[in-house]
Amino acid sequence: MSQASSSAFNTQRNRYYNPVSRIQSLIQNLDAELITLCKQCSLPKNISNSNNQYDNIISHQAGSQLKHASLNNILAQARSAQGSNSTAGLAPDAHKRQLRNTYRTRVIDAYRNRRIFTVYGNYHTVRRALVRRGWLEKLPAGRHAKLQNMSEDSLLEHARRGNDYEAVVISKMINNFPSFFIWQSKAQRDLFPEVKPYRNRVRRSQFLDFSTKVGLVGCAEQERWFREDGVCGMSYPRFYRLGANSMEERAAFIEDYHQTQARCLLRFIKEHRPAELIDLENGTVMSITIDFALNKVKTMIRQKEHYSLDDARIKLPTPTEMIENQSFMVQSSKVLHSGAKFKINEKVMAEYARLAGQYLEQIESLRLDYRWDGCRNLWILKPGYQSRGIGIVIRSSLDDILQWTSNNQNRKYIVQKYIERPYLIYRTKFDIRQYMLLTISDTQVTIWTYRDCYLRFSSQEFTMDDLRESIHLTNNSVQKRYKNKVNRDARLPKNNMWSLDQFKCHLRHVGAPDGTWQKIYNGFKQNLVAVVLASLDETELVPNAFELYGCDFMIDEHFNPILIEINSTPDLSASTEVTARICPLVLKDCIRVVLDVPRNSLAATGLFERAFQVNYNVNKEVDGTRPLELNGTQMKLFDNLPKLRNSPRTRLLRKILNNVRATTSNKFGREKNKTASQTPAKVIVGKVGTKKLSQASSKMMSTSTKVALNSKAREHLALQYTAPK
Repeated sequence: MSQASSSAFNTQRNRYYNPVSRIQSLIQNLDAELITLCKQCSLPKNISNSNNQYDNIISHQAGSQLKHASLNNILAQARSAQGSNSTAGLAPDAHKRQLRNTYRTRVIDAYRNRRIFTVYGNYHTVRRALVRRGWLEKLPAGRHAKLQNMSEDSLLEHARRGNDYEAVVISKMINNFPSFFIWQSKAQRDLFPEVKPYRNRVRRSQFLDFSTKVGLVGCAEQERWFREDGVCGMSYPRFYRLGANSMEERAAFIEDYHQTQARCLLRFIKEHRPAELIDLENGTVMSITIDFALNKVKTMIRQKEHYSLDDARIKLPTPTEMIENQSFMVQSSKVLHSGAKFKINEKVMAEYARLAGQYLEQIESLRLDYRWDGCRNLWILKPGYQSRGIGIVIRSSLDDILQWTSNNQNRKYIVQKYIERPYLIYRTKFDIRQYMLLTISDTQVTIWTYRDCYLRFSSQEFTMDDLRESIHLTNNSVQKRYKNKVNRDARLPKNNMWSLDQFKCHLRHVGAPDGTWQKIYNGFKQNLVAVVLASLDETELVPNAFELYGCDFMIDEHFNPILIEINSTPDLSASTEVTARICPLVLKDCIRVVLDVPRNSLAATGLFERAFQVNYNVNKEVDGTRPLELNGTQMKLFDNLPKLRNSPRTRLLRKILNNVRATTSNKFGREKNKTASQTPAKVIVGKVGTKKLSQASSKMMSTSTKVALNSKAREHLALQYTAPK
């Protein structure tokens, strides 16, 4: 800004207005407005512009209470319209000048108080919440694009309080100021990082970005280091990154697939009566298939009970093991998918059923996620970096899974065990959308969970015989493409959504134990805390950053929550009556937590509650000259080393070693004297030379004598040779 324009701006801002003339102009404008309103209301007597007309109107209408009340309403309307009509009687240029000065004052005040915001997208609830708190909006380029192309004078002609013209004028005035609150998409570049605005994005590395499938897998691998009973713990189906073209992970998946097939066969035997599984005359499957499955599960139990790092290494199967696995897969598939019978008598099959139940109970007590498996060995394949159900397929054949991931390497597929035994409501699959808010301050990372949620149902009844997405994917973006099944249960909602109150009513109706919902909600919190803690090492801890996540959970048959995925840009539109109620409330409470709580720790947070808080301290020194400090005490292995009595063999070896050292030193001394007599002597002058000579002579003398070490020297040697390299 030039000096001339700056001085003109200061002159206009500091111009003195006479309050008497200002009041007179307001009264004149009110008179003009009253005349207009009276004409519209068809009053019998016109009102002039003089200041005494109010008394005349009141005296003329004193006889009628109804007319007097109508006049009071007119006066109230005139006073309410005072702000918009105060400059109606002024000249156009004066009117524009006055509006411009008023808006500039508001802009400068908003900048000084850090109350300028920018919202990308149709998040009108966020806009209204900020405007009610006195913030001014800096419009993005795509909002009111036609009005933003107009000149400032043209906008001022139509500007009124609260309309779009006023919003565009103010946005033009604050165009060169930074925004202190930014609501943006994940792909947008972070603007104005120097002022540390409130921004709805928390950045982290790709490997631990839990809002993607690949990042959630990385967090599941890391959460074991933060697991704590009752505080944090992740319940997540097992997974493998086959899209990364890793031979080690590919081999691990194939081994897991074979183990799952063995458990599927044992579960199938356990859940059926022995007479239904056998046929002594026409049976085609021998008992060796059951023996192979029992041995495989028994090996798994032994490995889980005595787990070591050696067990974590993937060992490729031998050719014999590969042949045995292939034969088992063929025979077990005949039983599970084709209804083949075992060629065994009923008594032996009953014993096999007993062993199958015993082994399954043992392995499921060690791995709780095995309880979610059924008898089909189904796996779900998801693209690593896509959402809304795009590209998701379900397969049961090992060859089909490997072929699909190989043909779609660019989509970074992960394969995840499909939950074959979920909790169903009226024979229909559902999931739960739960909201989580993550806020970062100067010294703390806080995890907030929302105490309200909603359920999303599938449009079709659940079955394992049909693998279409309309049955198994409950995303609203998927289900809105399908019509509800005609003969499904009438108690299910037509819009395929339930509120939390409806779900609680259902739990009471089916006789669920008391405190079931509280158990589910606590499981939500433990899962989300574990995920966030696992990702903190790769998270950019920027003050004032926050992010709202939509977290999807399923429930198993024992009412334990299972984390499916987390979305960084959840759908907050009013797609149904349920979302039309909960989504605006979530956004309003989000603004309360982000803006009100830092200014007042006792401010209301709505339905958000603080689930966990992490204190961190970042060294803010820029020069980095502060040295690294290491505090601690030396570890003492022994108070007094034990005196061990040497065996005769040890004494003999030590005597031989001393004789060898003495012989070598005498021989070396004779050779050195011989060479010294042949070469001219060198004179070493100075203290350093004498010191070196004395050190060498003392070293030569020490080789022929036996030195006894004291206790401190022995302890030092013990520490030196036992310390980790």
